[in-house]
Amino acid sequence: MKHIFLIVLTIVIILTGIFLPFIHGDYDHFAVGLSYIFQFGVFSSLLLVPTGLIWLILNITNRQNKQTVKYPLYLKRATFVIAIIITLASALGAFASDNRFSAIAILGIGLCLFLIRRRINLLPIPNSIIPYYLIIIPLTVVSIRLAYFEKTKEKSTDFVIKQSEQLIADIEGYKNTNGHYPPSLLSTIEDYHTGVSGIPKFYYELKGNAYNLYFVQTSNMLGTEEIVMYNKLDEQEMTVHNQDLLRIPYDNIIHGHHKVQQLPQGHWKIFYFD
Repeated sequence: MKHIFLIVLTIVIILTGIFLPFIHGDYDHFAVGLSYIFQFGVFSSLLLVPTGLIWLILNITNRQNKQTVKYPLYLKRATFVIAIIITLASALGAFASDNRFSAIAILGIGLCLFLIRRRINLLPIPNSIIPYYLIIIPLTVVSIRLAYFEKTKEKSTDFVIKQSEQLIADIEGYKNTNGHYPPSLLSTIEDYHTGVSGIPKFYYELKGNAYNLYFVQTSNMLGTEEIVMYNKLDEQEMTVHNQDLLRIPYDNIIHGHHKVQQLPQGHWKIFYFD
């Protein structure tokens, strides 16, 4: 029963980290970084599954064999190597989300655990139980991530767009009062909140006879940046390099997005950047 609880608890903790950017509430500076760390780590942890299956099969078929004890020793070494790979993958996830300090911390903690691994006295997990940890946790987490991450992101997108309605109404109200759109919304305090922990704020810029209002959200495709943008004239555009806007004629700029998706909400699009 104890091991069932530990397996379930581990799954819940990892899934919470993965889906953290979509939780409603104030912006959390660590939400996106933690999500990337957990995602990179959990996908690499799939390497544990074949190890766990081999371990489980050997435990079942060789239960009466006197040499059974040596198999887990070899498999423990394989598991240790995979643990190093998971650590490196998690650090890569931190780098991918521009959390260099977190990446250094992960590598540092991993190095410390490696150096003191023989001195750590943890309650031993029986060899008959270890395979279930190696199989159930990665498969469950990855399956839930693949099944629900995109759906959760889409619901988050809809929620943030709904949150923007008051801001859009106030911008249009300013236009009706002053005859033009505000030149900038730059300020030290943000009054219009996205309401999602992984999205810091709405960004505003004038665009011709209208304006662009956008936010950056976590993508279900690792390594992809998603810009969700509103323009009442459907003249949205986003560019990778701002120096291109200064040095290259606008018609010659390669904007860099590999996909543009029209959302069902009027005048909203998503730009996908690698």
